[in-house]
Amino acid sequence: MKMIRSAGILVLGLALFSCQSAPLSTSNPAPAIQSQSATSARLFGTAKSGLWRADSTARRWDNSARLSKVEARWVDEDGSSFDWIYYFTALGKDKAFKVEGSRGTEVSGFFGSSIWESSWRIDSEQALAKAKEKGLKNFPVFSMELDGFMTWEIQSSNGFFRVDARSGQVSQ
Repeated sequence: MKMIRSAGILVLGLALFSCQSAPLSTSNPAPAIQSQSATSARLFGTAKSGLWRADSTARRWDNSARLSKVEARWVDEDGSSFDWIYYFTALGKDKAFKVEGSRGTEVSGFFGSSIWESSWRIDSEQALAKAKEKGLKNFPVFSMELDGFMTWEIQSSNGFFRVDARSGQVSQ
């Protein structure tokens, strides 16, 4: 009887341990692939997949920080990049806050209006899929940028594409 109880406790302990290693939220799962460098951790995923971490870093800079720009270089066909960079602004601050991976630094420059997450419906992979319908063929694209006007700007060897991040409409 004592041996059965010990085995039961061991199984329960293993079950609890495996639950703790699972992501806490399914709405913002952590990217599956990570690359570590000596200077900073860079995530591999879509623009939205890294937003929760960037937002957390920016809120340590200023609790009222608002996202104002997202950009990356060399974006794959599935909308992923090792180099998503997020810019935040805050009322009363004359500098913006740039988040790369898990590190943030203050930077000078004007970054326009805020990106409202509730309006941001089209993530990087969806924007690229819409651009492919209009002639985008070669990957990775040189750069992708989302600004406060809620427009993805995609630069590639096939040209320049603009995708509305609210509706998915494309212009070239």
